[in-house]
Amino acid sequence: MSRIRYVLSATVLFSTLALGIAFAQGPAPTTPAPATPATEKQKKADEAKMKKQMQADCTKQAKEQKLTGAARSKFMKECTSKM
Repeated sequence: MSRIRYVLSATVLFSTLALGIAFAQGPAPTTPAPATPATEKQKKADEAKMKKQMQADCTKQAKEQKLTGAARSKFMKECTSKM
């Protein structure tokens, strides 16, 4: 009877230690928060602002090069697609 108690006590003790170690590993890595409508709006606004700035820079370059007509159109298309 004492042998059964000894084995049972040892099993409970080791199980408790093993579970404690398993839970002590730390939290799982968190995933980034899903995009909220406010952040999506801000992202779209930033993209639009960047596109507008890009267009202004290309227009400035076209003026400096004194491009007109088809040459200006071609330059603007290439310039805005690069950035």
